[in-house]
Amino acid sequence: MSNIKSQENSVDKIVVTWDDTLQLRFLRDSTIYSEGWDTLAQSRFWRQIITMTSDSFLINVANCRRPIEKVSRSIWMNQTEPEKICYKDSLSVVHCVDSAGMLYVTGGKKEFYEVRKTLSDISTSLGIFESNYCDPWYAQTILLIESPGKKKAKSSVGAGGPFQLMASVARKYGLRVNKTIDERSDLKKSAKAAARLIGSSCIPSIKNMLEERGIAHKETDLWFRLLVLHAYHAGAGNVRCVINTLSPSTGGVELFQQIWQTTCASFKNESQNYSQIALGALLNFDALIQADGDTVFLVQGDKHLRSFKRKNQTTWESYEYLNMCMREYESDFIDGVIPYEYFMKRVGQIRKEFAYLASVVSNSEKEVVLKTYPADEAHINEIASALSRRQRYEDAILMLKINMDMHPTSSAVYDSLAKAYRLSGDKKMAELYMNKSNTLNKKPSTNTP
Repeated sequence: MSNIKSQENSVDKIVVTWDDTLQLRFLRDSTIYSEGWDTLAQSRFWRQIITMTSDSFLINVANCRRPIEKVSRSIWMNQTEPEKICYKDSLSVVHCVDSAGMLYVTGGKKEFYEVRKTLSDISTSLGIFESNYCDPWYAQTILLIESPGKKKAKSSVGAGGPFQLMASVARKYGLRVNKTIDERSDLKKSAKAAARLIGSSCIPSIKNMLEERGIAHKETDLWFRLLVLHAYHAGAGNVRCVINTLSPSTGGVELFQQIWQTTCASFKNESQNYSQIALGALLNFDALIQADGDTVFLVQGDKHLRSFKRKNQTTWESYEYLNMCMREYESDFIDGVIPYEYFMKRVGQIRKEFAYLASVVSNSEKEVVLKTYPADEAHINEIASALSRRQRYEDAILMLKINMDMHPTSSAVYDSLAKAYRLSGDKKMAELYMNKSNTLNKKPSTNTP
């Protein structure tokens, strides 16, 4: 069993949410910087993918993950296969890539990596891992990359819960998983099972592989921990296959640059990505918890609005600053760190500030300052679409109903509501709004001469 002492890398933070202030603990590993892991193209690539929404694709060089070009998802998907090949061929020539086949097209995954929603779970799990004599670094890292913010998530192969345990593994380590109950969704129980799995199986397996080859290592080495992560994700047998193929004599960054180019048995592209994603996620997480000293503001809108000082800014500086606050609140709402009611409360607060600004500007400028929220129909649809991509259909519907109030004669508004209700599973309401959309479509246009 591992006997890692994490206190030397432990940091305490005051985490401010929309309705509470929490004292939480996290871990930092400075070797991610001192050993140059943060400078690797793979780490930088996944840092970007994790924070990029799924409506964008990043075309990149497969063997080193070097970004080539960012493209809109809709534009890319509307191309034919020959057009895509032609486009990649042209990029290969421009960027001196050997062939178009070496270019990957990777979609943004911000909707999946809802990291701000899992901070409390991370802090709780650190102590559970320590009490089970397992390095808590694994708790923090796994929660950042497996299913952050989604305790009941299940993968396509059947892994479930915040630590994405297979049912057979969960049962082996004491969890109940059957037709009526699945304790993998219980954070504390699944954390205990994951700690036991890593401590009794994954870590010993990696140590044996390295000792067989006489490779010097410490359990606190970042490269050692990443190997253990691979054993957790792909299985020790697949990791052994890769190690046997490479036959390394040392560990470190160089070993992983080879691992990321090697496939063996079931250790393929997804497995190669696992430690790359872990590095990207850890770097993004470190930036999040270090951004404001001892405090972590989960609600970025609140952070900026609290700093607003009307007397220190000109009227138009205040206007631009408040619009920035509005955009931050939109992101906070879409990311699920504030509820709809709180979002609209803050929108109302900012609108009051806009009303004041309108009272001190010329009449020609008042129309701009006092524009309703949101600015137009397309704006609200973008927010609703972002919510739907996160399967937040009830919130999407609430936003679309604002659109309905603002544009009661728009057939597109009712069409969007019908789609949102259909996705939520409410067929009756979906049919109702689709009928309204169809009725409006049949009405003659008032613009017809």
